[in-house]
Parts: sequence; C-alpha cells; structure tokens
Amino acid sequence: MRKNYVLFLKAVLILFGVGLLAFAVFLLPKFAEMAANYYTELRYLKIPGLIFVYCTAVPFYIALFQGVRICDSILQSDPFSRKNRKAFTIAGVCALIVALMYYGGSLALVFLQVDRLIIYIVGVLIGSCALIFTLLCAVLDQLLAKAIEIREENDLTV
Repeated sequence: MRKNYVLFLKAVLILFGVGLLAFAVFLLPKFAEMAANYYTELRYLKIPGLIFVYCTAVPFYIALFQGVRICDSILQSDPFSRKNRKAFTIAGVCALIVALMYYGGSLALVFLQVDRLIIYIVGVLIGSCALIFTLLCAVLDQLLAKAIEIREENDLTV
C-alpha cells in the first residue's frame, strides 16, 4: 500500500477528531441552548443531553486513536501485527459501547415520553452506524488474524 494513502488517512482521522472536538466544545452548547429555547418542554434535557454526548465522545475518541495507531503501524511497514489486531478489537468494543449508549439513550427517552421523533431517529441512526463499525472491526480482526497466521507459517517454511 502506498504510504501517501495511509498518511492521508491519518491526517483525515486527526483533522476529523480535532474538528469534532472543536464542535463539541464551542458549538454544541450553543445548539443545545437554542434547542432548549425552541422546545421549552424539553428544556430539562439540555444538561443531561450534553453530558450524554460528551460521555459517548470518550469511546469514540479511543476508537479514533486506535485508527491512528493502525496507520502508524502501517507506515512502519508492520501492517500484519498482533498490535493492529488488538487495536481493531479495542475500536470494535468502543463502537459497541457507543451503539449501546445511543440505543439505551433512545430507550430512556421513550420512557420519559419525549415526543420528538427526530431525536429517536438520530439516536438509532448513530447507534446503527456504530454497530456496523463494530461488525466491520470484527471482520477485519478475523481477516488480520488469518493474515498473521499465514505470515507466521511462511516465516517458518523459509
């Protein structure tokens, strides 16, 4: 794989992380305040909603960091390593945590009888994307395990 692509992916991951962090710190509280002013019956969910989003950001950033570590490993010409396999596992678990948190949050809003459909749609959409990413990490983890096994067999026969 050409190193330019991996460098580009690493730069995109870092810029995405920094941009999302800036959005969460500077713009998200303002959007929450605007939403609380517009939907006055949901004003009591402003602070819990912000705390929820910030809590889901933690596993997201852990998974993002694992992606950067995988890019570094590829740049060091060691793509088929157990370290990368562990990184895929950690990223998959973090994505699963995010999915469960958003599904649980949507369920909690059902019990609170929040009647805004868009909130449920966004929660289920984010949860579903995270669940798909979990499955992708699991498949890549198994694929990498097979590649490591083949590489080790080839190292023994040579």
